[in-house]
Amino acid sequence: MNQIEEDELIEEDYDEKIKLMILGDSTVGKSSILNKYCKNEFYEKYISTIGIDFQMKYININNKKIKLQIWDTAGQERYRVVTKNYFNTSDGFIIIYDITNRESFNNVTNWVEQITTLAGEGIKCILFGNKSDLSSQRQVQKEEGKELAKKYNFNFYETSAKDGNNLEEGFKAITMSVMSDIKSVISKRSKSSILKKQNNKKINKNENKKENCC
Repeated sequence: MNQIEEDELIEEDYDEKIKLMILGDSTVGKSSILNKYCKNEFYEKYISTIGIDFQMKYININNKKIKLQIWDTAGQERYRVVTKNYFNTSDGFIIIYDITNRESFNNVTNWVEQITTLAGEGIKCILFGNKSDLSSQRQVQKEEGKELAKKYNFNFYETSAKDGNNLEEGFKAITMSVMSDIKSVISKRSKSSILKKQNNKKINKNENKKENCC
């Protein structure tokens, strides 16, 4: 039994399952934020995520029990091919930059473009400016984050994976945003499922042709 199946058996009593994907450059603190939010754990040093990983979190919103499946992605270019496969099955995205790293902020636009290309327009997103506990090393002002989020019509929070500042509020905001348009989300899931089945059929046909050719 794989890890996903094991987690599914832990607790099945929920009203809705939401799949979120965390994006951002390497070292902005994606894994740190995920661990702090889901396990209330923080480590000063992390090994870079290889490919993709995930954790679960159950929350209550408007008297509904929501199961969050949160995917943590590698920021390095060499893993982008792996993580791209998960875009069109995600219900919402959390884009993270490091307030002490100007380049990571500048690259937010690139992540938004990838979401639009691979997941479609109108997908629910939120922007986090991480490492607010290191404000003395700041390279990106809070107002800049607000303005960028406003440009894309995203909610925005400055957060800290170390002290947990605004993490609960931020994840609640993106979850409520997805839930507010759940009919469109379900429709998108259905289309993605159909497309996946069609692609699998094409792959199987091609494999059968190869087997029969000799």
